[in-house]
Amino acid sequence: MEVVIAMGHFCDTHGPCVILCTHVLDEIPKEKPLSKISSCAACESIELDTVFVCEDENKQYITSRTSLDSNLTRLLKDAILRSLSIEMVLQDGKNSGTMYFGDNNRGHIIAHVFSIKDSFARGFKRKYCMIVLGKHQISLLSHYDFVEKHLKRISEDLQQKAEKFNSTDRSSTTSVDKILRSLPELVGERNIFAQLHMWFVFLLRAEIFKNIPHDIPSCPVNCSLIEKLRNIKLEMPNSVYDTISYCILTGIRVEENNLDILKYFQQLLPKGFQLPTVGMVCRISRPKEKWNVNFDGSLPLILPCLHVSIKEALENTNITNSALQYHIMSLIMHWFSISCVLNWTSTHSEVLLRTLEVRKCDTPLLDYWIPQSSECVEICKTDYFKPRIIVDK
Repeated sequence: MEVVIAMGHFCDTHGPCVILCTHVLDEIPKEKPLSKISSCAACESIELDTVFVCEDENKQYITSRTSLDSNLTRLLKDAILRSLSIEMVLQDGKNSGTMYFGDNNRGHIIAHVFSIKDSFARGFKRKYCMIVLGKHQISLLSHYDFVEKHLKRISEDLQQKAEKFNSTDRSSTTSVDKILRSLPELVGERNIFAQLHMWFVFLLRAEIFKNIPHDIPSCPVNCSLIEKLRNIKLEMPNSVYDTISYCILTGIRVEENNLDILKYFQQLLPKGFQLPTVGMVCRISRPKEKWNVNFDGSLPLILPCLHVSIKEALENTNITNSALQYHIMSLIMHWFSISCVLNWTSTHSEVLLRTLEVRKCDTPLLDYWIPQSSECVEICKTDYFKPRIIVDK
């Protein structure tokens, strides 16, 4: 199940219940829908042993009274219950409204709640909802406007039909059979569920629900040990920290003597960066509990912007450790993105560098980062929406 569309009704007798369900399957199932369902004239739809089916070259689009999957039936019932009686969306003076709710366990739901005129009902209206239930939150919410637009169009069509059909005043009859009326009776359309089936199939066939990305790459930055680096920074003289951090960020070899702190500085680099094995060396030592570095080179008067930003964040006591992790990750990602852009371009014009807010002091860092950003270019070329082909060995 990628996406399922269902319709629900708030029955005066049975409460919130599912009256229609449309899903996509590879083939028509052999088992029948669940038969033990309490219903009345108001919440009745198509017969339990009846299904509507549309098919294309790959899929079967099946609409039934209830889902053919018992687990899915439970999820749909829960979603209908929340849409019609727990989550609030209708405002005073409005006949419809759309909302999102859900989680990874019960699914992610876009629900459109609306009312239909019924001259025999309490309050002269009956409450319905249409829900789109999916497994992927990002994919569903990315197309919230599309879903809302079409669900609203369907509900408005039903409301117009009901308004036209129920234009007469409320009758004085008290017959239960007359008061409890199904959706076809409310809108004056015998085949309204067949029309809903076609509407739902249209939505399910939309390419937006087929483009579920696969193998999305992980974040290229990991600063899970940043609290350790902050503590080390507090112990070190500024000159020692500046030297180590500058060498790490600009690709100068750094060696340590049984200190096991290098990994805390290396998290300031994007994952996968190759560490230098030749060239100048910065050696870290701690004789008599005093931090020291031995570096033949010299630091520039103005350090790279990323170096300065990270140092300021580490020293800022108003930033908690949990917030610090993601703040520094965002700083690194910003400069990784700049290096990717410069990797794509053959010439680095002054206009481009000014647009990216790159200064002369950032040149040593970018000279090290740009050649290592080619993997970022390949990631951007990859089609993560392309279906995977699994070959049995």
